[in-house]
Amino acid sequence: MKKHFGTDGIRGIPEESLTEEIVSKVSASVEKILKPKSIALITDTRSSCEIIAKWISNGFSSEVHILNYGILPSGSMPILLNELSHDMGIIISASHNPSEYNGIKLIDKNGSKLADEVEISIEETMDTIGLPSKSSQIEDSHLGYEQYKNFLDSINDVDFLQFNLVIDSANGSAYKVIKDLVLDQNATTTFIANEPNGENINEHSGATNTKNLINTMKDGQLGISFDGDADRLIMIDENKEVANGDVIIALLANYLSETNQLENQSVVSTVMSNYGFKVAMKNKNFNLIETPVGDKYVAESMKKHDAVLGGEQSGHIIFSKYLPVGDGLVTFLLTLKALNYFKTTLAEFR
Repeated sequence: MKKHFGTDGIRGIPEESLTEEIVSKVSASVEKILKPKSIALITDTRSSCEIIAKWISNGFSSEVHILNYGILPSGSMPILLNELSHDMGIIISASHNPSEYNGIKLIDKNGSKLADEVEISIEETMDTIGLPSKSSQIEDSHLGYEQYKNFLDSINDVDFLQFNLVIDSANGSAYKVIKDLVLDQNATTTFIANEPNGENINEHSGATNTKNLINTMKDGQLGISFDGDADRLIMIDENKEVANGDVIIALLANYLSETNQLENQSVVSTVMSNYGFKVAMKNKNFNLIETPVGDKYVAESMKKHDAVLGGEQSGHIIFSKYLPVGDGLVTFLLTLKALNYFKTTLAEFR
């Protein structure tokens, strides 16, 4: 039974349930167990990210080099680890939670979330470990944004002329890169919740609160909603109906199958998927594999069963050809590409 780690890292309110002692001892335990020498750090837009970054560095010794790439979507981490040669990554974010919360996610050198047994080992070590006499220092770097944007550009062959978009960035990690991405394509787009101030992440916005997005949309527009760290995506179809992860997975499964990209016709989902989704997948002869709730478990099952597509009803979607974790911006591009391919709208697909 884990004491600090949940299904997606450690979360809490800084200075209350998420303390300097907890964060620093996590760092010290990570150094003892995983022995990283170079760490990539990214954050969402919360004002508390700065102090948590300091707590993180306090727990690592001066032998560990930490590069802070600033505000970036969680899905960028595998790109940074691969392209910029780090031993592991740390993400400071509390995802869809209100701004007063924050948290940390630990990412291994392959870009995946740590296995349960590693998290348990870290927690056990925290009980006895001390802090270093001389701690690590954080160095800022702007290289991460360029690497991630280049990656998105490399997989982007969407015909944006088909769409009239309304995009809700949740005042979170996606706010800059999604705007640059679609404006580079001269896409017809309205942006909402795209001006983070450190305190407004997920405020009346984001993948778990789509009311303002729906109210902003006009007939025929397609709504896109990220969460705070942009690792998931919820869509609103042209009839202003919510399209959750089940709908998106079904669309992508059909697209990837039609284009011979769906290995073994296998798709991984969780026990939370609705009955209609399961029936539809069975009728299409897809091999549907179920896991417990948590995108980490989806990723583990995908690896075990050689599946390239998996996800959750909540909007975490993984396409392992590109990344080993969910990324809302990759899902965004893939979904629009699928709609291009079928020459249809999201409402018509449903």
